[in-house]
Amino acid sequence: MELVIKIAALAAITTLVAALIKRGAAEMSLVLELAVCALIVFAASTLAKPVAEVLTKAQALSGMSQAVFVPVIKCVFIGIVTRISSDMCKDGGQGAVSGAVEMAGAVGALYVALPLVVALLDMLGELL
Repeated sequence: MELVIKIAALAAITTLVAALIKRGAAEMSLVLELAVCALIVFAASTLAKPVAEVLTKAQALSGMSQAVFVPVIKCVFIGIVTRISSDMCKDGGQGAVSGAVEMAGAVGALYVALPLVVALLDMLGELL
């Protein structure tokens, strides 16, 4: 909770400073935003280990195979990375690049989910 509040405060301050800098040096504003985003991702990654431990325990208790569990986690990660990258491109004034990043993220998520689709098709084939 404390980390999220610190991140939110850092983001708000960065937004204000970047808006002030953008008037004189738009490139520096973008560099500031990229640096703070990297710092926020690093800070948030410190929470990844406890989350991974709980997810591993949940997977073990549910009896869900890793063939199902891992693609779901990968899709979530792809979604997070795609969102951050797309928003950075939009902030930099690159709407077309942002759209391409979103499309690549969607295709990547579908690719990672292919084992789930194959398992579903196999299950339907067995039922029929």
